[in-house]
Amino acid sequence: MLRCGLICLACLVVATSADAQESGWKAGFARVVITPEQPMWMSGYGGRTHASEGKVHDLYARAAALQDASGKRVVMVSLDLVGVPKVMSERVSAAAKSKHKLERADLMFCCSHTHCGPALDQSLTHMLDMKEEDWQQVVANQKWLDARVTEAIDSAMADLKPARLAAGIGNCGFASNRRPPIGTGPIDHEVPALRVMSSDGSQLRGVIFGYACHNTVLGFYQWCGDYAGFAQLYLEERHPGATALFFSGCGADQNPLPRRKVELAEQYGRMLALSVDKVLATEMTPISGAVTTRFREIPLEFSVIPSRDELVKTAESADRYQRTRAKLFLKDIDAGKPLSPTYPYPVQVWKLGNVNWVALGGEVVVDYSLRLKRELGQGQTWVTGYANDVMAYIPSERVLTEGGYEGDTSMIVYMQPSKWKSGLEDQIVKTVQDLAKP
Repeated sequence: MLRCGLICLACLVVATSADAQESGWKAGFARVVITPEQPMWMSGYGGRTHASEGKVHDLYARAAALQDASGKRVVMVSLDLVGVPKVMSERVSAAAKSKHKLERADLMFCCSHTHCGPALDQSLTHMLDMKEEDWQQVVANQKWLDARVTEAIDSAMADLKPARLAAGIGNCGFASNRRPPIGTGPIDHEVPALRVMSSDGSQLRGVIFGYACHNTVLGFYQWCGDYAGFAQLYLEERHPGATALFFSGCGADQNPLPRRKVELAEQYGRMLALSVDKVLATEMTPISGAVTTRFREIPLEFSVIPSRDELVKTAESADRYQRTRAKLFLKDIDAGKPLSPTYPYPVQVWKLGNVNWVALGGEVVVDYSLRLKRELGQGQTWVTGYANDVMAYIPSERVLTEGGYEGDTSMIVYMQPSKWKSGLEDQIVKTVQDLAKP
């Protein structure tokens, strides 16, 4: 019986190894610390008054490189940051193209949207009441951060080895729609997961997973990846040698409730990690075939552009955020840079086997995820927000009409001239549909 068991095990290893070779997939992973080396201002909350004070755990840039049988390569980057500055994604993309011949569509930059990460250059930073020396530190740290993200991509590409890929979807239930009346609006509790095994099927090498909920359990002055950071660390501890990469779904109007305690962030992280583990233990769907990538920037229109006279008046406002925004715009106008009536909004679609992986810029509300899953296929559509560029909230037509923070006033802290013009939801969805066509 023992000999029969060993023979069966040997046959299984040979079979799984053959499956990996037949699929032609290769995968590589990397994890690089991006915790600022010195105390500095944090991002996420405009009411903060001073620099960071220690850490709960390190922040990371994690990268997953995938290569199909044809040699087509893509890299997904997961960042323990509040956003993805456009300047960062452009600089890092340029370096990746030069070193690895990766096109812009082949790179997907995702972030957890933790509110306990560093202030970033050109992303939610003007809302902070910083002095000039603080600004200089932010710019210097951004350059260092860009180099660390580039290092993560380089290391993941160097780590490419034969692998087996499979996809599945789980469920986790701590997110709650935060728009009033709280807890009654739409939610998306799905937990999409991509499992990457070694070629013989004996080792979990990496897992990519997502969840649609604001990463705002915590709001203090210590570096922390919040619930997403705890989830990634827990999975990596539970599966030694594996790299866990989180992406934030369309959770712009979703909050973890209750919150504001480290114990709760740990609890939600553990809940999410266990949901991922349940998926990993199931019969997941193997990923076969080629990977295709498409990327497009579309002009999203603002509803109105304020005149210079209006900005001069607003520059005297008692509201610090209104005042800061007006002065910023006046500085640009006086330098010969008129305000643009549109913003170049990034839309990206990857097709991995039968999975449509949609990546949308900005803080995207849950309506987009639910609609795209209905239209592109439930169970085979993943939607991540906070990808490639986080420039503002992206309300659905429903939320734009209702107004409130996500639909209107959040544009002030994001230093955008006004709320979006009606029609953006259909424009974004149509672009996704076009990019998702065979």
